[in-house]
Amino acid sequence: MASSATVTTTQLPTYRALLEEWENKRAPVKGFSVPLAELKPLTKDASKDVIVAFRTRPSLPNEAAEKFHANPDDENASTEPVEFCAGVTVASAEPGVFVAHVPGMKWNGPTLAHETYEADLAFGPDVENEEVFQRTVVVNDLLALSLSGGVACILAYGQTGSGKTFTMESIEHRVARDLFDTARAVGRRFVQAQGPDTASSPELETGDIFEFQVTFLELLGRHASDLLEVTDKVDEQGNPIRTEVAVREDKVGNVRPNLISTAVRTSEELEALINRALSHRRTTATLRNATSSRSHAMLTITIKNTLLPYAEEGQLILVDLAGSERYEDSKDHDKQRMEEARENNKSLMNLKECVRAKAKMAAEDGFVHIPWRANKLTMLLKPIFDIESRQPSKAMIIAHVSPHIQDTVHSTNTLSYAAPFLTIPPKPRGPVPYDAEDPRTWDHDKTIEWLTKYFTKLARKSQLAEWKVKARAAELAGRRLKPLPEDAPVDIGVDVLKICPPGSTAKNLGTLYTPQFVEACLAARTASDDKLTQDQLKMRAVDVIGNLFYLILTAKTRKRNEIMKSRKKLVTNDVYGGGAAGAGRRCGGPRGADGAGAGMVRDYAEGGQGCKGG
Repeated sequence: MASSATVTTTQLPTYRALLEEWENKRAPVKGFSVPLAELKPLTKDASKDVIVAFRTRPSLPNEAAEKFHANPDDENASTEPVEFCAGVTVASAEPGVFVAHVPGMKWNGPTLAHETYEADLAFGPDVENEEVFQRTVVVNDLLALSLSGGVACILAYGQTGSGKTFTMESIEHRVARDLFDTARAVGRRFVQAQGPDTASSPELETGDIFEFQVTFLELLGRHASDLLEVTDKVDEQGNPIRTEVAVREDKVGNVRPNLISTAVRTSEELEALINRALSHRRTTATLRNATSSRSHAMLTITIKNTLLPYAEEGQLILVDLAGSERYEDSKDHDKQRMEEARENNKSLMNLKECVRAKAKMAAEDGFVHIPWRANKLTMLLKPIFDIESRQPSKAMIIAHVSPHIQDTVHSTNTLSYAAPFLTIPPKPRGPVPYDAEDPRTWDHDKTIEWLTKYFTKLARKSQLAEWKVKARAAELAGRRLKPLPEDAPVDIGVDVLKICPPGSTAKNLGTLYTPQFVEACLAARTASDDKLTQDQLKMRAVDVIGNLFYLILTAKTRKRNEIMKSRKKLVTNDVYGGGAAGAGRRCGGPRGADGAGAGMVRDYAEGGQGCKGG
């Protein structure tokens, strides 16, 4: 049986001796596979949709003595001052392995169990915030993903007082530091791909082609508010009172709360906005943390490419989740705090189901339901959970645990929450059979054929529109043009072999972000069609890659629907019981073995309306 923090403190000398005995027997710690100075961003093909990291902070001076106290009624309790004793140990940094030391009590005395949890990365108490940022955000190229029209999300989860806000605020400030430099580098590369005929301007020369809009939302229990709203009203605890913001889907399925959207152009502006919003966040003293965050804080940076205004806007979402609490930590809360704690725990459990489903969907090729509509928190995160979204997305989960052995019981809950998010690549199942409607099964020749056909279709459409303009002008002048032949020669304006070189297929093109495909089309432009402007080529490229994404999405959806249709249908008698044959056709008929009217059940099964009044 697991022991409480008070009992653990009472038996601390015994647990420290058991831990020292385990330390002497365990294998050497495995470090990170690549030194910090040699880190490079992963390629998109090698990355995962969900990345899991564990982190534990160092113990603060005198923290153990101030927070944990022995049971005064225990005669065997030590009278020595309470000193720090580790509750978690890093066994491997990459892949990440945490060992939780769980204290317990049996009839023969204290026991110490060692439970192992696995993740992609594990950060011990000696790892600095800069290294956490480099190994999570930079290595997984999350900034480039959001700048390329994708959705990147980072979530910090854990017990109150475990260091979530400390980690997330450091990531937010480092994002503010690096985002604009990265954007200019991506912008310069994109401008160069357009060639020397690009209109010259200071913005294009420096790569300033992106526009940034920032919102900051606070979700406290069921109530959402805008952290950027200025208000003079405060509640009994001195926290500001803000207007509640509705969280719902609009007519086209988007979840966009009515928040203050602020345009930022420099790192200094974004830094100042983050500091101002964080100062408005609600905090309350708890038994574990004097300034515990009582709400979910969601910073969303929306990024628009001004050279591709018709492409999807990228998003970078940073979420500092409210601290999870057990009863021992929240029993002294008032009614309002208890209700907030319950709602926070509900939202965290629903988030768990959504992230696990997303991780499972990435590892399997079947039907996976993601219940993101079940809670306001997951509704706000719809861009990363909507299986029908064409935007590429990636989620980073950083689970935080307390370093103290008195908190190990809660630490195991946190690690048990996050560990299942870790996905294992699916086993190879042999070659996929060819399907003309599924681009994932096309070879190089079929991909070239499709690209040529679709670019030709768009070129003919443009040619026909140009002919109609000339025909209208001729008609006004009293002349009549010859009809445009259906087989009239047309120049598609690009070399499709440069877009899809030998060895590449539609599946590879489907992993590209929209700006990357547009960049490839600009580089493959042929000089023979002088009438095709850069903007027209960009629009054609967006149309082509959008159609390819649609075909891939349709193929996935079709397969999920086939799986659902093939599932065993419910047999009414198996569920409700058979009852007498032909009896119970009406409300007054005899009832089946389970007490339900067999006739009523049959009416519903046959599409009837069941019993009606009277």
